[in-house]
Amino acid sequence: MPAEFTYHSESHLHGEVVVENAFPDEYNSLVDMIASLELPLRAVEGFTEFGRPLKPKRQMRTIGGAKKPFLLPVDQAALNGSIKTYLRSSGWSSEPVAAGGLVAGAQPLRLKGDFARSRVFVEVEFGNSASFYRDLFKFQIASRARTGDVGVLIAATDRLARYFDSGVTTFETATRAMPYMALGLQMPVWIIGIEPVSYGRLGERYTELWDLCSDNGLDCHAFDATVHPAEMAPLDQADEEEAVSVEDE
Repeated sequence: MPAEFTYHSESHLHGEVVVENAFPDEYNSLVDMIASLELPLRAVEGFTEFGRPLKPKRQMRTIGGAKKPFLLPVDQAALNGSIKTYLRSSGWSSEPVAAGGLVAGAQPLRLKGDFARSRVFVEVEFGNSASFYRDLFKFQIASRARTGDVGVLIAATDRLARYFDSGVTTFETATRAMPYMALGLQMPVWIIGIEPVSYGRLGERYTELWDLCSDNGLDCHAFDATVHPAEMAPLDQADEEEAVSVEDE
């Protein structure tokens, strides 16, 4: 069965080369994990116009001057869970401690990461952009504390992330920060951006959810309006403030 997911790579201080050559078993484990992923999609069931939780899950977004609900068919929690299940079953320890006491007389920092194996420190980041900078801090502390030799950051691409949330860390936002990593981050980091090989099944589910909303009198953005980068550019800070979940209004 062909893989549903592919990935994009960028590196700080040759992070991918370090993992591939110094930690080949960990490198193959991460690549195999990505190839094992299946795209988790939300079920087409129920409808609510207001309240919590909204069904189908959606956010207000503006595309081409039209502000309408944008449907979110990807189950981010399930995707995160699939990654966790695979890595834990493959011998990766979860919630590794990045550091003990580094500063004399100071309370020990016990920052917990997501996964580690053979001094490869992994963060899976589908959360908000602020979480990304905490990940970088953990990498730096792990490097200085000598609890890790190389960091791996796994995030969704802009194109995938837009179908489960807005204002989250993505592969593109991480790579845009690389010049700033060069100012002080001493640990090599491999940045991985995951996304489906094809958006066909996602598009079909989006359309099924769109039909459900339409049948209940709710006019949402159609899938065709969401798939072209020129029509749905990555959110900048101003757009993020506007793209508030309907659940939070």
